[in-house]
Amino acid sequence: KIEEDHKANYEEKPLFLVMSYPNPHSPIQVPEEFIQFQENAHIENSIRKTYAGLVYSMDCSVANITEALKEKDMFDDTVVLFISDNGGSLTAVDQNVGPHPTGSSNYPLRGDKGTLWEAGSRVPAFISGRNVQKGQTIDAMVHITDIYPTLISYLDLDIDYMSHEMDGSDQSKLIKMESAETAHDYFIYDIDPVYEQAAIRYGQWKLILGDPAANEVDGRYQILKKDQSSYEDGGLPMKDYVEKVYQLIGIYKQSLMSSPMCKSVDCFYPEGTAEKVKLFDLSVDEYEYNDVASQHPETVRKLLKILDKEMSEMIPPVNLLDRGVAEASPNHFNGTWMPWLKEDS
Repeated sequence: KIEEDHKANYEEKPLFLVMSYPNPHSPIQVPEEFIQFQENAHIENSIRKTYAGLVYSMDCSVANITEALKEKDMFDDTVVLFISDNGGSLTAVDQNVGPHPTGSSNYPLRGDKGTLWEAGSRVPAFISGRNVQKGQTIDAMVHITDIYPTLISYLDLDIDYMSHEMDGSDQSKLIKMESAETAHDYFIYDIDPVYEQAAIRYGQWKLILGDPAANEVDGRYQILKKDQSSYEDGGLPMKDYVEKVYQLIGIYKQSLMSSPMCKSVDCFYPEGTAEKVKLFDLSVDEYEYNDVASQHPETVRKLLKILDKEMSEMIPPVNLLDRGVAEASPNHFNGTWMPWLKEDS
């Protein structure tokens, strides 16, 4: 409908369309016709099969959009970018079902959604459309914050985006195959002053500070097989996983209520606790098997210095429970989550 309206009434103007799909996500349920499609027939595990159906339902929607673009003679002049916001979530806790596996798998990457391991945030992406060379693979370091400056530059839009401070970089030379090098010196995975964890990527090096899985499970999880009802390879049993998550949530709340906000790597990395620092060479160990921090102390110090600078400049979290969590209760808003902080709070 949007594409039809644009073609009929705004053909001379550009179209910008964002589709933020909830699939695949819990609850793990989808109409039967998406579960039983032909390419799904080889999957024996019912949970995994339903998850694949969720992915297929999203594929069908993307196909509807691209077909509509072709019907309106808009496809050849359109750039399509597809990307995920995080790695697969292996488990879910639904009200009526309780804790259960989702059917997702990030194997052989280590970790889960919400962790600092590569499986938490490393995702595939593709770009297609006007002047994009087909069949090319880009292995350079690209971050989701690069999308805005990259598309503005790639599409030659008359927008002075450089007049605004931003974290992203222009990666249009990668798309045009004019360079194989990333525009980044480094990027930050996360800095969490509550869980006291952080991670940074600098070229081939990845440094993790604190517990990489402080709010999730750890390990390398295979795809669910025929008779499996939980992930058993490399991680906690489901019951222990759920107990750990809720225990950490309690610790998280308590730390928000009583602890000062961490603003330096010093509180993540007190003297004598070198085990809190992990260093991986992703050029030879993208699955994060071998911690080489002790072998490269200069690299560790260099990356810690960058992290310290970023922490000193970061905006503190504002969604803190010590700012009146009772006032945020949906009970005050007819059962709906609503903004509750006043502008001067």
